[in-house]
Amino acid sequence: MKVFLDTNILLDLLLEREGYELCAKIFQLQEEGKCTLCVSVLTMVNAAYIYRKTVGQDMAVANIKYLSALVEVLPLDNEILQAAIYRHGKDFEDVLQAVCAAVGKCDCIVTRNEKDYAIRDGLAKKDVTIPTVYSPTSFLLSFTK
Repeated sequence: MKVFLDTNILLDLLLEREGYELCAKIFQLQEEGKCTLCVSVLTMVNAAYIYRKTVGQDMAVANIKYLSALVEVLPLDNEILQAAIYRHGKDFEDVLQAVCAAVGKCDCIVTRNEKDYAIRDGLAKKDVTIPTVYSPTSFLLSFTK
């Protein structure tokens, strides 16, 4: 199973924000060989930028480098951009992330902002099906069933 992690999941883990224990459990599933965790290159950039403001450049680079070795980093390209342009959602970045997950053949997306992933087709439909979206809690509950 390929699991796409939203930026907020990585930041929760890195910054030990509320709920980070759930994020750690998701990483544990990968360590146990039960899933493959994926992020977009945009997630890594955004996480590094925000994390650097809190811990400084050196620690941020070291931890982002470590995390990038743990997850599959999916590219963003013009195909993904064009498919995202034809969709509507609350936040274009989330639309872009969702299309990246779909093109990367992820089975689901884990985010704390499920409502932001309410994405619908726009004027011209592109052949991309957005994966199921879960909160960390709902993902872990569904995974143990």
